[in-house]
Amino acid sequence: MTVSTFIYFAILFVATEYSNASIHSLGHKFQQADPAENEVTDTSEKVKFKTNDKVSLKVYYECLCPDCRQFDTTQFIRTVLKLGEYLDVKTYPYGNAKTTERDGKTEFQCQHGPEECYGNKLHACTLDIIKNQTTALVFNACMMDHSQTGSGSDDKAADRCGLVLSIDSRPIKKCANSDRGTELLKMYGVESKKANFNYVPYVLVNGVEKNGDNLMKEICEAFANPPPPCTVSKKQ
Repeated sequence: MTVSTFIYFAILFVATEYSNASIHSLGHKFQQADPAENEVTDTSEKVKFKTNDKVSLKVYYECLCPDCRQFDTTQFIRTVLKLGEYLDVKTYPYGNAKTTERDGKTEFQCQHGPEECYGNKLHACTLDIIKNQTTALVFNACMMDHSQTGSGSDDKAADRCGLVLSIDSRPIKKCANSDRGTELLKMYGVESKKANFNYVPYVLVNGVEKNGDNLMKEICEAFANPPPPCTVSKKQ
């Protein structure tokens, strides 16, 4: 899947909400969306979802892991685009890395080398800087998709995804090259170690480990009262 294919795929899923959306207008609407909504209403079904009704989805990954790239650009992002408003999503771009403190300096060792450490920082900074979560997750999935061409979640991928989503990639790259990027990756390392996983991507739905092979189904089964996207999917 190329970057352009991924973005086209993303727009198709959001088209029901943003009719006639171009790539650039979609990016603009993502940026303008309210990231703090705690209640979602589906007027056709007269169903209200509050924060405590949402299903928790946690994903632990590393940006150059082939299985992580495959999962993030397919099962994960499809599910987020369909069910995002009904989910409490948290992602942790650290994976199997190691953090060490030496002479007052924080250093990282990543499974796929220094390029992955930097890519993980780009992902961490994206989550920190882009306040609308869906936008941030789409941006990171775009960088993961771009990495399948061999260039990795790097500056080139950030620039390309910024271009197609109308997002300024410069603050993200600046963050990744700063102490802030190091602090964020260190924090994700602490949280990842708490999860005590031994492989990635590591997926938790309401705290229960899932294989993610059919993430939409796994999440829909976790709802006490499944939202419309789940019931429509079940009928098809």
